[in-house]
Order: sequence, then C-alpha cells, then structure tokens
Amino acid sequence: MYDINSSLPDGVPSEIQPGTNLLIKSPPMIGKQDLALELLAKGFDDGDGLLCITTSDSPSVLTESLAQHVESPDCDQIGIVSCSGRESSHTPDGVDTEFVSSPSDLTGISIGTVKILNSFTNQNISLIRHGVLSVSTLQQYLETQSVFKFLHIYTSRVSDTDGLGIYTLNSATQNSEVINTISSEFDGIIELRETAEGSREARLTGIPTASRNWYTY
Repeated sequence: MYDINSSLPDGVPSEIQPGTNLLIKSPPMIGKQDLALELLAKGFDDGDGLLCITTSDSPSVLTESLAQHVESPDCDQIGIVSCSGRESSHTPDGVDTEFVSSPSDLTGISIGTVKILNSFTNQNISLIRHGVLSVSTLQQYLETQSVFKFLHIYTSRVSDTDGLGIYTLNSATQNSEVINTISSEFDGIIELRETAEGSREARLTGIPTASRNWYTY
C-alpha cells in the first residue's frame, strides 16, 4: 500500500492500493500542484522512487518544491523528465534527469521515463511514485486524442508495475467533454474547490473506500 496520509480530509483513505492512478483536478490557484508534490514526497521515508514529468518547472525548482514536504530528500530516489527543451546547468546534484525538446515530444518523454525506471531497477527501488505535472500543459501542445493515448499507455504502465500515479489538471482550461475524456483514464479523481465563503474543500471519487462527500481541508 502507498501512504497518502496528508493534509487531505478524513474522508480520503490514508493508503492507496499499488497500481492506482489519481488525477487531481481543480480550477487554478487552489493548491493542486502543492498537493501533488506532497503526495509524491510521502514516499521518501518508505524508500519509494519518485519519477516526475515536469512540463513547466525546471528540475531545480521542482526539487526545491519537493524539499518543502520532506526534511532531507534523497536525490538517489528522484528522477525527473524535464520538458524545458534544453539541459540546465542548475540540475540538482545526484538527481537523475532526462531532457526532452518540449511537452509535445511524447516519444522523448516515454524514452526518458524508461531510462529513469531502469536506473531505479539498478538501485533495487521497486515501488515508484509517478508525477505528471501537468496534463493541462500537454493539452496546450497536443490534440486531446494524442494526450488521451499517452495517458492510456502511461497509466497502464503504472498499473502493471504496481506504481502510484499522481497527475494534475486545470479544470478551468477545458470544456466538460474534454475533461470527462481525460478523467476516464484514472482510477480516482481528487477534486478541489473553493466555497463562496473562501474555504477549500476536497473529495475523492472512484476509489471504493473513499467517501464521495466534500470535506474542508
């Protein structure tokens, strides 16, 4: 089981079965990126590997963000596929990093993830937390069908290897039909929203042990 005990409310289970893919979707500026990083960082103490595809943040910024959720992250447990288009001189020491030309280079992304997974295997790291940050950026560069196909292949790989997948989607940037098409690829959906009073609420749907109610967090 993967520990996801975090700032999420009591209605969300504290553990998730291996092979599960979770999509965090919300309007902008409600904290989905921060929540995704928190759920990914939960695996450090358990020795999980962290493979993160970042479509916007540089590897150094991503690593610094992860460090806000864990006291001393082990760089050997981190692998990053960066879609920045060029190698950076500020790549964190010890972090296995693969660079691809842009978020539209799905072949490069796939090759990069395979290389990092092989590196984890050589280190005897078998449980992997995958982060795709974010699906929304892929949508800006590619047709919905191409994104859907990529996610179908990637979520299947996570499922087949008993990993845990965490993905983010800005629900305000797409119409409901596109969101529903993308969402169908995931086992569970963590939805975040802000009430009229300014408080934030969350719920997890699609997971049998989770309540479908909204809870303040």
